[in-house]
Amino acid sequence: MLINDNAPQEIKAQYPLREARVDVTEVPGKPGAYRATVFLRPHFQLEELTASIRLVATLPPPAAA
Repeated sequence: MLINDNAPQEIKAQYPLREARVDVTEVPGKPGAYRATVFLRPHFQLEELTASIRLVATLPPPAAA
C-alpha cells in the first residue's frame, strides 16, 4: 500500500493500492461464523472502474470433527 499520491508512476505500479482494509465481524446468531469485508482503492483507474472495490465474504464455522 502506498499513500503518497505524488509518488512516481513506477512506484505506484509496484504498490498499486492507495488504500486497503479488511474488516472481520461475527455473524449474529451463527457461533463460529464470520463475515470478512475487504475494501480496496487502487491508484489507477481500472477499465471503467473509477471507485473503490468492496468484497464481502461469509466464512462459515468449521465442520464438526
